Amino acid sequence: MAGRISLNALAARALAGDTAVWRQLVERLYPWALRLARRRLPHGVAPEDAVQESFLIAYAKLDQLREPAAFPAWLASIIVSQCARLGVSGFAEVSLDQLELCGLLPPMQGGDPEDALCTMQLLAACDAAIEELPGHLRDVCRLHYRRGLSVPEAALACCLPEGTVKKRLFTARPLLQARLSRFHCETIFRVGYMPISDHLLAMCADHLSQGRGLPLCSKRYLSWAALAGDLRRGRLDAAFIMAPLALSLRQAGTPLVYVMDGHHDGSSLSLSKHAARRWRMGLPGECSTHRVLLHRLVQERPELSELPTMVVNPSSTISSLRQNVIGSFFCGEPWSAKCAHEGLGETLLRSRDISPGHLCCILAVREEFAQRQGQVLTDYVRLLLAARDRVRRDTAFAASVQAAYSSIEADVARKVLDERIISFDDLDPEQGRLDTFAHLARQAGVLPESCCASGFARTEFFAQASA
Repeated sequence: MAGRISLNALAARALAGDTAVWRQLVERLYPWALRLARRRLPHGVAPEDAVQESFLIAYAKLDQLREPAAFPAWLASIIVSQCARLGVSGFAEVSLDQLELCGLLPPMQGGDPEDALCTMQLLAACDAAIEELPGHLRDVCRLHYRRGLSVPEAALACCLPEGTVKKRLFTARPLLQARLSRFHCETIFRVGYMPISDHLLAMCADHLSQGRGLPLCSKRYLSWAALAGDLRRGRLDAAFIMAPLALSLRQAGTPLVYVMDGHHDGSSLSLSKHAARRWRMGLPGECSTHRVLLHRLVQERPELSELPTMVVNPSSTISSLRQNVIGSFFCGEPWSAKCAHEGLGETLLRSRDISPGHLCCILAVREEFAQRQGQVLTDYVRLLLAARDRVRRDTAFAASVQAAYSSIEADVARKVLDERIISFDDLDPEQGRLDTFAHLARQAGVLPESCCASGFARTEFFAQASA
């Protein structure tokens, strides 16, 4: 007599496209699925509905399952999600007392029924948010956040390296935060940043904020144009952004306020070692700090006035140099340090050699958010100052954070800090310093003559955070 086909074998055949075997898989697992649904659903809600819907979802998304052996656990997570959804459906139409009388609230155990219901809603929303994630993110989030598996355990279950699981959880976190924002007591604070040393405090603050209750959702950008566009359209509440770019947005009608400096100095000019290098320099943007500083450099070295330039995003500078698209670049660290580390070029000068202590990136906040959520903003500035103090004490910590939040090696990131190429001193917003820089930007043609920096600096948030 032939032995019974194992679940793994049935799941493997179903994954391979054998539709006939699906019925056998359902018949085998239906009693177990029904028992699971009964345990999860409140009295009065039919478990058969949850199980039927779960099998339909599983069949429709079968191509997203990577390992046949994971099928039972994967199906269980779908059943739990459907039970949570059915358990809270229709809540808005009845009172808490009515729900309690009908037995639709979870066991009290001495707690508040409203808190218990909120927990049910949150879990259901969490499941729904996870279901909306791309397939490669969904599996690891379901295992880590809903089933409580550690990173090593989730990696083992998904047959993935631990580093891949960490990266996927990191990518998914802001997506889940945005979808679950209605469960925060305050509006999510959406902050944009770039993977450069200039924005190290944003990365460290995001790392330190985990578990502190600050409604922070940090978003990394690879393009200044994309970051500026989202800030302009209101998809970000704040951003670490180059001062001339922020002033340009403000003049064009985006209501922004300048809350603090992100850093001072921190950029370098590198030259390719390519034997036949292009006579062209990469800059991070037309409306950039670097174009302002380059104009000042040209006054001392007129031969550079004819140097052609092109816009190259910081993270693309190395590849552009390697492919000889450009022969030099001027942008924020640690890209020059990485260029030298890989032997592709050499650093000619630092931005501090052109204008010591110059203003570059600032924290610009949409004015309506600053007015509506002033305490959240103050708390965030306080967190940034705590991050600054931690960076000063422990450059190894700061370098490890930057490595985790970007593609930069930790030793390259630390070199920038240890050699003090960048400074995080005197970060309070100064209108006078801004006026001086805006004047230089107008002289360089980066900002129009009509651009006014008056009233842009708001000092109260930094002052309160520093108190």
